[in-house]
Amino acid sequence: HLQAHFPEVRIWCGDFLEYHPERRYTRIIMNPPFHRGDDIRHIRRALTLLEPGGILTGICLDGPRQQKALESLADVWEPLPRGTFTYTQVATAILRITV
Repeated sequence: HLQAHFPEVRIWCGDFLEYHPERRYTRIIMNPPFHRGDDIRHIRRALTLLEPGGILTGICLDGPRQQKALESLADVWEPLPRGTFTYTQVATAILRITV
């Protein structure tokens, strides 16, 4: 549905760990999987797909591993209230990282 509303924007729906673009991007918006630190791996991989000055905005768990691995890289780290996402009580955060 997103592509129909923004035909000029290149959209990739898939696993960043398996994606090898022809060029780098200026912006990435992502909601990675959270299982067993997958959010950290996906966000680190996504950062390699950005050109200098590019911005990644995403959601991740707000746990000790994520804070240790990602919070120091973030321009913005905004914890979300538990229950923000329906049917879950996990602690999450929105982050923005500029490379």
